[in-house]
Amino acid sequence: MTPDLLAALADGDEALDRGIRGPGIELDLLRDAGLIRNPLPYTYGGQGWGTEVEGALPLLETLMALGEANLPIARIYEGHVNAVRLVIDHGSPDQRANFADRISGGAIAGVWGADGSQPVTIDNAALTGVKAFASGLGDVSIAVLTAKTPHGLQMILADVSDPARFDHEAWDMTAMVGSRSGQFDCTGLLAQHDQRLGMPDALFAEPAFHGGIWRIIACYAGALTALARELRGQIEQRGSTDDALTWHRLGLAAMEAETARTLARAACLAVEKEGAAPAAAIATVLFAREAVEQAATRQFALIERATGTALHRIHSVNGRIMKNLRLYLRQAQLDGKLALATSNWAALPHTL
Repeated sequence: MTPDLLAALADGDEALDRGIRGPGIELDLLRDAGLIRNPLPYTYGGQGWGTEVEGALPLLETLMALGEANLPIARIYEGHVNAVRLVIDHGSPDQRANFADRISGGAIAGVWGADGSQPVTIDNAALTGVKAFASGLGDVSIAVLTAKTPHGLQMILADVSDPARFDHEAWDMTAMVGSRSGQFDCTGLLAQHDQRLGMPDALFAEPAFHGGIWRIIACYAGALTALARELRGQIEQRGSTDDALTWHRLGLAAMEAETARTLARAACLAVEKEGAAPAAAIATVLFAREAVEQAATRQFALIERATGTALHRIHSVNGRIMKNLRLYLRQAQLDGKLALATSNWAALPHTL
């Protein structure tokens, strides 16, 4: 990714955060740079980002760069990569080919799993119910939806471009406004067998399910890097580089960012290397997720102390990033994820 592209993404962050417009401009920039197509495997004209072993590290660097430039855009892009991975892993040959054609044409994909007040189910080969937290609503045109069935959770590959199904007003969060999230009404969408992706509960195949959290960790690490760099710029602007305490705080904030980047890389390699052992990969990734959250919490405290009331100004870059990251860190069942990491770690053979 070029510095000009990253600067353009960062320049749009405030407009997105204030709800002045949606992320279409930024997503067009990703299209023009080839990033929408790159997660496809080489056989489908992509670069294998997230779908081939050799594409893991380029994807890692890209997600960290996006997280540093514009966290809501990183969120949408990570969902796009996740959708591509699921279709490639679980789709039929026809599903993979048709999906790849759409992605090559610039379509943005997503994975919408969270249910609204009416959970999504399959009734007579059609869906009923509502999806919540549908990131990229209106820009994502094809999504992997999940539906409850008597046999487990079924993935459905669906066209989600109908504006009549959008409810942007349902997003009542003060953060991640730029992700253009909301609710999507699935009622009436077809869920015939050729639209079903894999078998029931295929979504939960490991180590991809929990292991894939490494991609989100990479976005977090990028945001922590942005926070440390912005703090450095503020210190230099104030002419406080000779102040030992201020420089010490900056050093600690930078340390947390570099720690997060190291953990993101370790988590990526644990999952994406050939022959990754599920238990070890899951433990590594989920411990890394917990450790990065703790790094973020420590960094937030340092920045609040160093910045003071200026952090709460309308145009504060770090205020905006911290607000968005705090929400993004609130994944579901965090205590359960830590317990799962511990169980997997305890079952591994350890030597002194």
